Amino acid sequence: MRSVENHPGFGVLLTRLLNHRRVDVTWLSSASGIPETELRSVVSGGPPLAAQLDRLAPALGFHAADLYVIADVPAPEARIPWDPAAGSGIADLVKITMALPSDHRARVHWLVDQLPQELRDPPSHPLRTYGQREAGFGAVLANLLCGNRNLYSLTAAAKALALLTDGRVYLAASTISGIGRGRVPLTPDLVTGFATTLGISAGDLAAITGVELPEPSWPDDPLAAELAGLLSNCRRLTAAQAEHVCDEAKSMLVAVPDDATGEDWNRVYHQHGRWWGAPRR
Repeated sequence: MRSVENHPGFGVLLTRLLNHRRVDVTWLSSASGIPETELRSVVSGGPPLAAQLDRLAPALGFHAADLYVIADVPAPEARIPWDPAAGSGIADLVKITMALPSDHRARVHWLVDQLPQELRDPPSHPLRTYGQREAGFGAVLANLLCGNRNLYSLTAAAKALALLTDGRVYLAASTISGIGRGRVPLTPDLVTGFATTLGISAGDLAAITGVELPEPSWPDDPLAAELAGLLSNCRRLTAAQAEHVCDEAKSMLVAVPDDATGEDWNRVYHQHGRWWGAPRR
């Protein structure tokens, strides 16, 4: 079974997004600094230029790297995630950080921000990407999550989805592959779950994909929004850097008392007969 709709081109998607937000090309021209004539050419089907996408992204509130994927335009090397082997460590980091109190989470964010950008080595194997023209919006979502969040491990991508959606979107790795290949139809819950994990407005992503969301939508989750930001920031890490921050975050966990309740403590992992986690504050 194919996804809801094949990728119709960036001009159509941009129009959908503007209509959803109830703004027009004139507004976008002012917000982005791109001449209105250029934007109208893009809306009419002209291919967007890299310089235009870089200026549209902040005006629309998107990460530029995400807008390249949505537009189905190859991203500059500087915007490509750093190390395809980092996914498992990044997913583990998200799991640990979610359990920590706010002051410890702030420390994790700081650690990630302080890490230097390392020199890139050519990947040892081709990075997984899904054909958006053929597989449609399922491929867009899979590329945003797996490729653009450095979660090339489908198991790591599934783990991140489950964590940030509090188990609402709990998928097998093969299902994510099926979404990326256009064989699993998109549903409102899938679109909302991907939006939560990506840190993109569910309404924006629904407008782009053409999937209608029911009312009421999922409740706002500030912690999920925070961790979606961490997931995005970690896209520039190497596997070694992700492991380093993960070890630092793990060192912030403490032994959970035997009589602790789930209301008072977050449990992260069980080892040698003892749970390790953090108190809820």
